[in-house]
Amino acid sequence: MAHSDYEDSDFTAESESMMDIEADSDYDEISSQYDSCYSSGSDNTTTLFSEVTNYKFEHGRRYHAYAEGLYWGPNDDKQNQQLEIFHHIFTMVLEGRLFLSPIEQPKKVLDLGTGTGIWAIEMADFLPNSQILGNDLSPVQPTWLDFPAIPANCTFEIDDFLRPWTHTSGSFDLIYARGLYGCVDEWPQLLSQAYNALAPGGWFESVEVKPYFCTETTPDNKLAEGTILKRWGELAVEASVKSGRPLDIAGNVGGWMKRTGFVNVSEKPFKVPYGPWPKGERMKMIGKLMCVNVLEGLEGFTLALFTRYLGWSAKQYTDFHNLIVTEMRDPHLNLWVLM
Repeated sequence: MAHSDYEDSDFTAESESMMDIEADSDYDEISSQYDSCYSSGSDNTTTLFSEVTNYKFEHGRRYHAYAEGLYWGPNDDKQNQQLEIFHHIFTMVLEGRLFLSPIEQPKKVLDLGTGTGIWAIEMADFLPNSQILGNDLSPVQPTWLDFPAIPANCTFEIDDFLRPWTHTSGSFDLIYARGLYGCVDEWPQLLSQAYNALAPGGWFESVEVKPYFCTETTPDNKLAEGTILKRWGELAVEASVKSGRPLDIAGNVGGWMKRTGFVNVSEKPFKVPYGPWPKGERMKMIGKLMCVNVLEGLEGFTLALFTRYLGWSAKQYTDFHNLIVTEMRDPHLNLWVLM
């Protein structure tokens, strides 16, 4: 996680303990809880409305039509449910906070890649005197017909943030970007546009996750060679590089921000457990939710990448997918991801 503004700050992020998770040694109970996690998963700015909603279908999954192919993830109900689960995990990791930038009352906020709009909606509830704008390629957010689900101070636009922005200089006090891995081909260009759209003293906050698992069972936290999970991460990163929009960007955004001209750039890492292996109810619950999150999103994370850029058939991916799920259920791996 990286954030920055134009002016000095004494801000220091909390939750240092998130990088030091103690493992629970009751493997029988952990195994039982893994089983319950897996049984929780389900089985399943343009006015050109037809361009936006004429969705594309590949291998039984639905993808965005507007700026077709730019984003690897589906926009169907299954994937949208996963996005909302991840949002809940994120707020638990941050102990209920929606952002870490040290700005108390940003008047105008832009949420890049808003997805289902859940972060923008909660921000609008949290800041009723602020204007929150959510931007995405897919019109999967609630509409005004869903009022009061959408606060009056929250709006959404369908637009491609990789194209030249129409927002004028000084338009926003906070620009928030979460989960843009695999979506951006030119980060310096995106950050330059964000920089120009911020008001003096404004903040840009980025949240990204490493696209592979780590483990507590090895000194260097790397999975053993030959494991399916290690191979999955390597293939996903390879496919994303071939697409021109890399997944493995967590830890790099801060450097790009500095080169763009942002000041007071700071980065805060969080270790997010996968599975109920940690001690402590809060971390155990985060781990359980991560199980459901990955189970719901696993196919959507990599199906398009593997079939579009690695030349795999849907059958090949399905077989590999099943091996991934089997290995993820090993309660002795003590898996986690870096955010």
